[in-house]
Amino acid sequence: MLRMLAPPISRVDILSIGALLFLVSSVATASTYSDPGAFVNALGNRAIKLLGSKTASNEEQETRFRQLLREGFDVNKIGRFVLGKYRRSATDQEISEFLKLFEDYIVSLYASAFRNYSGESFVVARIVKTRSPHDTMVVAHINPDDPKGPTKVVFQVRKSHEDYKILDVKIQGVSMIVTQRDEFTGFIHNNDGKIAALIEALRKKTASLKTRADGTR
Repeated sequence: MLRMLAPPISRVDILSIGALLFLVSSVATASTYSDPGAFVNALGNRAIKLLGSKTASNEEQETRFRQLLREGFDVNKIGRFVLGKYRRSATDQEISEFLKLFEDYIVSLYASAFRNYSGESFVVARIVKTRSPHDTMVVAHINPDDPKGPTKVVFQVRKSHEDYKILDVKIQGVSMIVTQRDEFTGFIHNNDGKIAALIEALRKKTASLKTRADGTR
């Protein structure tokens, strides 16, 4: 079974991949902010205040997360990327089914994990331009005052029309979507190059996560 289908979720992972999602819906337009750094900074700091909340039910948590995942991240583009070369041989139906299950998996995985997160601080350190006129790298630090040193997180942010969208998150230099692509494509390769095998694995893992969440209520 793929490691990414049963990953260890650290407090840093939860912040860097998902913390920004909680307030995206109210501040998603690029025109709200002067630059992508302000966008990431505002979302990160406001999200931290909400992540310690224990009052939302599992259903409320998942509904909120799904809405904000769609608004803050380019889920469709990320989903196609993590299929790697195998998306070229997949049918339209397989791509559609995978993208739906991929979103379900991410929602189920991180919505419940948020309940274990609270207390970290978050600051934007700098903004780095890229060769693309549409993409910016926003460098942030988690717990910047930690004597052991902060955790460096880099968000790849794209401005599309009037919206900012996060395309990737790098934790201490490791790309989350590249890591997931490598594991998903490795899984497909080990299953005769069939995307159907990955789809079935995601379906089972998502069902397991939902059952586990229901059992904690």
